[in-house]
Amino acid sequence: MEQPQAATRNRRENSSQSAAPLAYRAVRNGVWVALGSYWVIGFGFVANIALIRLLTPSIYGEFALAMFFYTLFDLQSKVGLNFAFAQQREVNGETLGTLFVTSVLLGTGTLVLGLLAAPALRLAGYPAEVALLTITLCGVAFVGSWTAALGIMLEADLHYKPLSIATSVAVPLSYAPAFWLAHQGLGQYSLISQNVTYQLTMIAATLLYFFYARRGVLRMRWRFKPALASQYVKFGLAAGLSQFTSSLLTQADNFILGTLTGATTLGYYDRAYRVAQWPALLLNTLLGRAATFTYAQVRDDAQRLKRSIEMVLWISAQVAAPIALMLFISAPDLVQLLFGAQWLPAVAPLRILLLAALIRALWENSWAIFIGTGQPRRIIEISLFQLAILGIAGTALSAALSATGMAIAVVIMFTAGVMAAYHVLRRSLSLQIREALSGPLIASVPTLAGYLLLVRLVGSAHPLWFSVVWKASWGLAGFALFSLLVQPRQFTARIGYTWRLLRGRA
Repeated sequence: MEQPQAATRNRRENSSQSAAPLAYRAVRNGVWVALGSYWVIGFGFVANIALIRLLTPSIYGEFALAMFFYTLFDLQSKVGLNFAFAQQREVNGETLGTLFVTSVLLGTGTLVLGLLAAPALRLAGYPAEVALLTITLCGVAFVGSWTAALGIMLEADLHYKPLSIATSVAVPLSYAPAFWLAHQGLGQYSLISQNVTYQLTMIAATLLYFFYARRGVLRMRWRFKPALASQYVKFGLAAGLSQFTSSLLTQADNFILGTLTGATTLGYYDRAYRVAQWPALLLNTLLGRAATFTYAQVRDDAQRLKRSIEMVLWISAQVAAPIALMLFISAPDLVQLLFGAQWLPAVAPLRILLLAALIRALWENSWAIFIGTGQPRRIIEISLFQLAILGIAGTALSAALSATGMAIAVVIMFTAGVMAAYHVLRRSLSLQIREALSGPLIASVPTLAGYLLLVRLVGSAHPLWFSVVWKASWGLAGFALFSLLVQPRQFTARIGYTWRLLRGRA
């Protein structure tokens, strides 16, 4: 049996957190995710600029290939325990103990698969560094599986503050060994050291938080129940496979391009892809966590679900579109200023991938809807359809146009997936997708037209930093201005509603 005081304390903690209105909790906790993400993105932005100048494209290409193989072998990503646990209405020693044991077993399986696959990768002709990196990533996943249950419990309760604070501390610390190794001429180990240090720091931070703030959870008598584990796996398998197939959509292009053209070309493409994801980094974090669990809690109320989805679509477009415009306009100057002239081959795929990033934000939202409403098989079906498109188009276009061809294939893939997903959703929810997206799309046109006019007026004979500043500023300010002009009532009303939620008054 659980210790009475610990059980009582745990019930009080859960009841106090669930008493607040759902919209209030989702937005307030989502703000912690956003604040933590802003810091992580900002620090990572600066750190990666310095790191890119120290490392070669081939190193990034080898790491990208290793990440693809790790994605294949990672069992935890295929069994979505976090989504299965989110269905629990009570946290006790039995549910947590079952979650803990199941997570550790999956982590062990991941490590075993990585060790078995390494020789096969070498026989297939991949560099030794790719095999070594793959084993290391699988080993980190095994270590992380021992504290995964605690993080899952916090996520399921929309309690992101401690996780966001821990991430904000772990990210800066994780870059220290990466820079040291790069300066020592051991760049091939730099990226993996950053990953390992981050994971170990997060594990330590999670244990410290529960020891000091949620000690009642640790004092429970954790018990493993096979029947409950089977229930978690059955539910989580569908959600996890959908997550796995979705992750393949962002990894299979690396495998195809790296296999056909080599690690150096993949390195240019990988950096372009990473930069193109800047507009969606915050959105993907929120959609993958707060939005998913919010949809799960309002799935039985069609009107609340519909309003939530349309609000997220509108926010996605309003946040991602101006950043994408800013990057598209300033891409050649920005890449040369930040990374150096040696990275200019990444500009062409970058500009195409920015369009893919915008479309991907819509796909991430549809993924969250399907998971939150208990329809993970829809994601699997659509993702397999997308993977087939990427396999055919990506292979053909990469062979003809190298990295630029793969970027075009990625745009085609995400477009097909979004069209299929929202076709299904519109039939059941009557979503006003056009209304949510038309304003940002219309505002983008005069923003680009204004840029072409300003280029003639400002000219091009300026330092790189000045060109980046004025082009990026126009991308952000121009879009905001035209968005307000195109949909003044909707723009001001939704901004006001979000602000009231943040203050707890809506």
